Amino acid sequence: MTTQTRSRFAAAFSLILLLQPTGALATSNPSAPASTPATEELLLVQRRGGGGGSRGGGSRGGRSSSRGSRSSSRSRGSRSGSRSSGGRTGFSSYSGNRQSSRQTTRSTRQTTRSGSRDQRQTNRMDSHRMDSHRMENRGTRQNTRNTNIDTRQQGRTDRTNDRQSNRNDRVNTRSKTRRDAINNWDRYGNGWYSGSSWYRNRPWNNGWYGSSYYNNWRWYPGQAAAWGIASMASFSVINSLVQTAQNNEVSYITVPDSNYSLYYPSVTASGDVVTFEADNGYETVRFSADCRDGTLDGGAPRNANEAQLLNASCQVAFGQ
Repeated sequence: MTTQTRSRFAAAFSLILLLQPTGALATSNPSAPASTPATEELLLVQRRGGGGGSRGGGSRGGRSSSRGSRSSSRSRGSRSGSRSSGGRTGFSSYSGNRQSSRQTTRSTRQTTRSGSRDQRQTNRMDSHRMDSHRMENRGTRQNTRNTNIDTRQQGRTDRTNDRQSNRNDRVNTRSKTRRDAINNWDRYGNGWYSGSSWYRNRPWNNGWYGSSYYNNWRWYPGQAAAWGIASMASFSVINSLVQTAQNNEVSYITVPDSNYSLYYPSVTASGDVVTFEADNGYETVRFSADCRDGTLDGGAPRNANEAQLLNASCQVAFGQ
């Protein structure tokens, strides 16, 4: 088929299509006025897309319409295919992207959960290590505290022992350097205390003092036991000491179980009261004693040394 034949065929086909609605409309609406040739021509021109009224317009318009119909058909098919293809491809891509996004989100959450679990476990282990470290520090502090307490206690004990040792050393030093009583035999000269029977030459009266008296002193039973005094020196002991001192021309005797030295020539008596001098290791002191009541300088003796001194002076004055 040639190009001219195809153009004629297209023009005829277009005319048929154009006249079919008009006939139908005339049939469906009898009251409508009949179409005029001018009207039909106008409609034909409108359907052809307007244009010149030349003779060749119809064939050209037919050709254009035919080409347009083919292009339109092709473009519609192309669009329809592209839409169908594009719709299917887009849905598939969306579905795949959403699935991939979900998987990525799930993996991220799983990773975050695992990381959080690991972090909590790490924190728990760190906390346990810190607790263990605290316990070790507490134990170390307690050991240090106990050591310090023991050290302080040991230091306190050592200082107490040192003080006691120093005190004992001072007492021993005083005892070693204790002043001996001064022998002043020339001062007293010969007196009633001279001779082997010196007690018979006492100028006041005969002896009457003995153990029956000092055992009845009010303070003696209790204080003697507290001081550890088992007994007092008897007259025979004191007489032997005085006799030996006289023979050696020494003016004092050492009082038994005492730190005192008694100057026996200094003893004088008036009634039951005796006055005398004694040396305490540092100086010579004058005393007054009541042999019946058992007092020294108006009161009970303060210690065992004074009690022994009181007894020795009474033995020299009134012993028998």
